[in-house]
Parts: sequence; C-alpha cells; structure tokens
Amino acid sequence: MLQNARIQQSVMLVAVLACAMYTLLGPTRIAAMVLDYQSFLPSSQVKRSVSWEICSASTPSGHAFECGRLSVPLDYANLSIGEASLSIMRLRTDAKRRRGSLFTNPGGPGVSGTGDFHRERSQDIMEQTGRQYDIISWDLRGINDTTPLAKCFESQQSADDFWAGSLWYEGVETNSSLDSAFDRERFYDHVDSEDIKIRAFWKQCESLSGNILPYIGTAATARDVASMLDAIDGPDSEINFWGFSAGSVIGQNIISLFPDRVGKIILDGVVYGPRWSAEPAVELFNKLLTDTDSTYLGFAELCALAGPEGCALASPESTADSILVGIDRHLQNVYDPHSDLDNSLSRSSSVKAEIFMALQAPQSKWKPLARYLKAQQGLLNAGNDEEKVAIKQAWEAGNQAMGISDDIERHHLKRFWDFEFFAAYFGITCSDATDSNGTTTRDIFDTVVRASKLSARFGSMWPTEGGWPCHHWQTRAVERVTDFRARPKHPILLLSNVHDPITSIENSHLTIANSFAKGDAGLGIRSGYGHCSYTEKSTCLTGIIRAYLDDWTLPPDAMSPCEAEEDFFSRIRQP
Repeated sequence: MLQNARIQQSVMLVAVLACAMYTLLGPTRIAAMVLDYQSFLPSSQVKRSVSWEICSASTPSGHAFECGRLSVPLDYANLSIGEASLSIMRLRTDAKRRRGSLFTNPGGPGVSGTGDFHRERSQDIMEQTGRQYDIISWDLRGINDTTPLAKCFESQQSADDFWAGSLWYEGVETNSSLDSAFDRERFYDHVDSEDIKIRAFWKQCESLSGNILPYIGTAATARDVASMLDAIDGPDSEINFWGFSAGSVIGQNIISLFPDRVGKIILDGVVYGPRWSAEPAVELFNKLLTDTDSTYLGFAELCALAGPEGCALASPESTADSILVGIDRHLQNVYDPHSDLDNSLSRSSSVKAEIFMALQAPQSKWKPLARYLKAQQGLLNAGNDEEKVAIKQAWEAGNQAMGISDDIERHHLKRFWDFEFFAAYFGITCSDATDSNGTTTRDIFDTVVRASKLSARFGSMWPTEGGWPCHHWQTRAVERVTDFRARPKHPILLLSNVHDPITSIENSHLTIANSFAKGDAGLGIRSGYGHCSYTEKSTCLTGIIRAYLDDWTLPPDAMSPCEAEEDFFSRIRQP
C-alpha cells in the first residue's frame, strides 16, 4: 500500500490532481497505476537533462568516470516543496555494445553511491554484465554530495563527544548471551540514560537537517531512479537496476511503483521488503542474524584448513573448534564490566564488533581479522611494554604489506561510523519504518536480549545496527511502500549466498514466495560466505547473471548452489 504521510494542498495542478485521484481511487490503485507527473506539467518543467563532465575519480584500472547532476522534486506529490540536486557518477561502456543504463546502489542504507564502492566495483560490474551497460550510481537524497544534506553532527569530534559514555560508544559488555543476572542488570541500568540520549539525537538531527528528513525515504529514491533514467535514456526506457543489501529495498520499491517499466532488476544480498517498512524497525536486526553464527564457524573452519602458514590464528593441530575456543577464551579475558581494562587493549564488545564487521567481507577481511585477533591475544599476554611495542610494529608492518591502514588500538566502538553516516543511515531507516506505536526504550533493550539468544556472540552487537533510535524519530517519509506484491513487466533475479551474516538466504525465499507470482522471479545461489554475491568470485554465478541480462533467463527453482572460486587464506590445506 502506498502511504502518503502528508499530501499537502498545492497551487500546482499536478498536486491537486494527485490528491483527487488518491481520494477517488484509493491508495492501492494509486500504487498500482503509478502517477506520471510528466503528463500534467508543461514540458519546460519536466524536460530535465544531465550535463556530464569527466571527474577526477577513476576505476582501479584507470578508466575515467563521468559526473553530473539532476534536479528532482523533494516531494513528487507536491512540487512546491522544493528540489534536491542528485550527484551522479557513471562509467560508460563502448557505444557499439551499449544496451542502456544500469543503476546500482551499494546499500547501507545511506552508503555513498559516488564513493569507494562505486569507484572500486563499477569495472567488475561492467565485466560481469558483459559490458552492455553504462554503470551508474548516485548519492541518495540527503547524502554526501547530493543536496540538501541531512546532518546529525558537524564533525567527527562532535559525534564522539555526543556518544561518549553511551552504549553506542562503549558497546554492550557481556560474557554470555545476557543470561547472567549481573550482565542483564547492568545492561538495563542504561535504559534511562539511553532514552535521554536517543531523544537528544533526534532533536539534533532535526535541527541540523532543516526540512529534508521527510523527503529521504526509499519510495522517493525509487522515483529518482525513474527521473534519472528519463533524463539520460528517455521516458520510455526500461529501468535496469542492481541493488546490494539495503539497495535491494530500493529495487523492490522500483518494482512496486513502476512495474510496467521494469527491465533487468537484480536484488543482491536481499532484505525482505515488508520487514523493512511494514514491521517495527527495532525488530529488523533480529531477523538478520539467522546465518551470522554459521558464517563465523566458516571463518574458523577455513582458518584451521589454512594452517599457520595461511591463517595467523592457526597451529598445525588446529581445528575449527579449537580456534573458536581460543577466541572465546580471549573474549572472557578482555570482558570489561567495570571499565578498568588497559586502554591499549580492545574490550570484548569491541573485539566482537571487529569480528562481526569482518564476517561480511571474507575476501578482504578474514585474513586481516585473524592477524588482528592473534595480535590482541599477544598484547594481552605481553610481559612488558617492549613486547607490546614489538607486537604493534609487526602488526603495522603486516598491514602495510597488505595495504591496510587499521589501528590495532580499538578500545571502543566509536570508530565504526563516520559522523556523516548517522543521518544517512537512520534518516532512511527510520523514515521508511512503520510508526512506533508506543514502543519504549526499554522495549529496545528487550530486543537486544532476544537477539543475544539468537546469537550469543553477536546478538549484543545490536546497538551498532538496526533501527534502535526510530521509536523517537519524529518524521516518517511522505511516501512509503508497504505492499510489495507486484506483477513486473519482466522477471526479477535475486542473488543470495548460502552463508550471509547480514541478509540470510531466508530473505530471498520470503521475497519470492510472498511478493511475486510464479515465474516472475528466480534465485541464483552461491555457496560460501560473505555479504552479497561479490564477496567471492564464481564463474557459475556470473553465468546466471549474464543469462538473465541477455534475455531474462532465470535459474531453475531447485538449482544447486554455484561453487565459489576464491581462497580467503593462502595455502588452504586439503582436509
């Protein structure tokens, strides 16, 4: 169902007609038919174009990007509200091969579409798609170089100062799944202070963001994709889109709002749309933990197979169980309920966070994660400062050789988010979310306890993910999609890994079963680990993607998972 939180009276004909049609036809039919605002406006107001120029960014192989801007309405149902200026970046293919534009989004929500992901991944995406499309991404509303900008903080220091002492900064210290009365009591002692902090967070975001917050929801972003395509390839063009993680929610909004314009749409690392916008945001994280522990086990199994020459945590006799036991022992040793651990050591909550984040990217993060854990164990057992200095120097030298700039001293969690990301992530997550309906901060804490029962090691990581401040977020998007059942013009391809620590394959199964008729969507599956399909190369999966992009061919319903072809640790031994 298409929900307009507020459709205001406008002197412009398009808004009057939109409101009249909503009243006469109802929200369901409006969602199905998709208003074409271009038919109501003089051509001088709708014939927008993008002026492209070569920008300084390039792919790792040296191919130059083009950058441009496009103005779009803040509210497509009330054009008098104002405009946003979208920052767009594209990698062009050969004119002779070109079949159109393929829009991509890296997820988050709120990760910059013109940042590192697009710059580093666009060439790979172009190769995977057979060089048939210009690869285009953009900064979503309120984000990075798109204006106006949503803000919660003016600087990293102001963000650090604001969160100092909070669970966001400190993490949840527990040596169990919050089963112990001691840990649970200490945890709930934070309810009142966190409630005050979350309320203040909302007020700060509202104060610094101006009037942009109601207009950064995902439905508006889906309409922006259509507007960009109209300006680049023409109003009759089909929408081609590849959305990763939370970007898959953008894809589902596109399908719901523009079913007759669907071209090639790939949903990768799928988030089940109804969970995103029709259920309380506080519940989202629990639903995403399904495969986190199995991915963690995979890390330990492959580390043991690699042995000490390939994985820093392993010994010649290592097994997966022995590696996990060693990590658990270290977590117990740096469990810091009274905040008296040496600041040179990472607390257990910070170590868990490091593991949790690294599980998403095995190809680039698992080997460094093993080195990090080994170094942390060494620092804890070091007999004097000289030994600690030697461990840090060895760590830094190894990082330099691997092109990594991580700092080994990570006592707290604050380092995980850049100050600009708070408004992007929570602005979108909370704007899309259903109303809180009386949810309290204590309810949020109850959710963390439930999450810790789903995953004893990572459930308490919840305050760094999910929609935990949304019950005090006072705006919702002016337009939200909550019914994702649609009959797209062409079938949709979903991609999932067997073990995805963030978006389990269950999300894809639910999406196909509940959002599409039989034959309208298919699922490509890759064995192995990581968040989204690009975390491991697979010739088989690339073949599925190419077949779909050629003529909408879908994989069989009961396909065997494609094999992955990458080794996360060097010199993997045969079991």
